Amino acid sequence: MLAKTFEIHIRGSVPDEAREDFEYLTATVIPAETVLRGELPDQSALFGVLLRLQALGLELVEVRRVDTRPEG
Repeated sequence: MLAKTFEIHIRGSVPDEAREDFEYLTATVIPAETVLRGELPDQSALFGVLLRLQALGLELVEVRRVDTRPEG
């Protein structure tokens, strides 16, 4: 299975020391939330990220798969 690109929106900010737990994702802070974005190798990696966010007590706002195919 090919890696898929995901955006995971979290209410508030992810602590700096916790960001290193998300090796496949980049974090962007926008007003009132943090967006983690990047390619995850498979569904189990996505579930691992979601479980880690839950363990950190962070509120999940949205998860979506981003289509990165070129148009045309």
